[in-house]
Amino acid sequence: MGKEGAHRLKAPIACLYFLVVALLLTQAADVVAATQSRRYALAYSWDMKWQRVFDYRQRIATLLELQPDSQLKIVAREQEYGIVWNINAPLAQAKKQAEQQNVRLRRAGLKSAQVVATTSFSSLYHIRVSQASGPDALQEEYTRLKNALGPRGEKLAIEQTDSRIWAIIYRGWEKKGEAEKSARDLASRLPRTNRAPVLIAAMDRPAVAIVPAPSLAEDRKKPADAIKNQERASSRQEAGAGFNTRISSLLQAEIRKANMSPQVRTGWAAYDLTADKYIVSINLNQSFQAASMIKPFVALAFFHQVDKGKASYTRQHRQMMEAMIQHSSNQATNWFIRQLGGPTRCEALLKKEYGHLIGQLKFKEYIPPDGRTYLNSVQPYGYIQFLKALWRYQVPNAKELLRVMTLPGPDRLVYGTHLPNSIEVYDKTGTTALLCGDMGILVARDKEGRKVPYAVVGIVERSTKPADYKQWMQASGNVIRKFSSLVYEEMQQKYNLQ
Repeated sequence: MGKEGAHRLKAPIACLYFLVVALLLTQAADVVAATQSRRYALAYSWDMKWQRVFDYRQRIATLLELQPDSQLKIVAREQEYGIVWNINAPLAQAKKQAEQQNVRLRRAGLKSAQVVATTSFSSLYHIRVSQASGPDALQEEYTRLKNALGPRGEKLAIEQTDSRIWAIIYRGWEKKGEAEKSARDLASRLPRTNRAPVLIAAMDRPAVAIVPAPSLAEDRKKPADAIKNQERASSRQEAGAGFNTRISSLLQAEIRKANMSPQVRTGWAAYDLTADKYIVSINLNQSFQAASMIKPFVALAFFHQVDKGKASYTRQHRQMMEAMIQHSSNQATNWFIRQLGGPTRCEALLKKEYGHLIGQLKFKEYIPPDGRTYLNSVQPYGYIQFLKALWRYQVPNAKELLRVMTLPGPDRLVYGTHLPNSIEVYDKTGTTALLCGDMGILVARDKEGRKVPYAVVGIVERSTKPADYKQWMQASGNVIRKFSSLVYEEMQQKYNLQ
């Protein structure tokens, strides 16, 4: 072939080459443009169980100072539920935000935030069945519909959706297609005069308590009864305000009945972690022997060192941690204290880093071989502050410490009481010849299955050793159980617990 023919052959090949390169560059540009145009969110957890996701969301919200519903939404992905903060940001910005949050999440022992495309999950919906200008107008329809739905009726609630509007809401937490199907089913059970049910964004609004109102005729006939009802309501309110005094009197009666006074002094505290306020505070700022209740503070000091990279949490450490908390091993406790440099250094670390949590904690000794530890002390206030921070994941490796504190073992807050066995217990007992105590978090559930956590501390301390140790320990433990029962009754009334 001559030179002319060769040139003719190369020309089309060159054109084809440049065409291919141009196409590849165009595709690459399209990919880059598509990536840049995509928006991303942060996801914190995925689970098959909606309730677990719901409970976990509150911990994330508290730790990261975000608002449930308005910021942290519960969404769906295939067969899973998840917690998502839809920041609707470019990839680089979303990654940066995740990295900043993951420092706090890892410190608390929680899962890291994941960057996910906003197209990878679906919103969830409730159904507004009907609405009115007041809750009383909805009560009859609510009761009828709840009975008609059978077990599904538990998802119905009357909620205030606006400053002047109340509605019957079917809390389905369903994807759009499922919610539309449920809406059609609900519509078939309503009178034709009703408006069709409407899909609304799934949110966790508090339900409105409905009390049947007397008719106008009854009001006219029995004005005295209405006045008496108001007086009784006022009396109940005053009793609630005086719960601290009332429970103190009941506990003193229990102590007298057990023939323990006047040798004992006591400390009592209960804290509503949902309402963020004390239910009971008796001798809150007095110091009591800590006994084995000092051990979670040892764990806190050790996990602080792990968080700072000054210690490791190996398989052996995990086993020793379980021995210290679950089985109250004094040897394991002293093993950790030695790694922290002894009681004095342990106290100094706790006061420097967590002084706002521990109150007037005194850490003066290793646990003696005979277990007679009388020098270490903590206030009920310190236990409550610590438990609050622990539950809110505001201390290092809170997840692991909560796991260890909920391992099966004897407690004085639920075991031996009439509290439901379904209550979760995260606690540490303390026992010596001079002290009987327990401090922990109890997690009950309301009638809709939502968690209701509260912290409880009960301490009975003697000045001298008892003649009959077994009888003293049993009697003291029963007073603590009585206290826990009284607190539960108060919480049950307040939150309509199961």
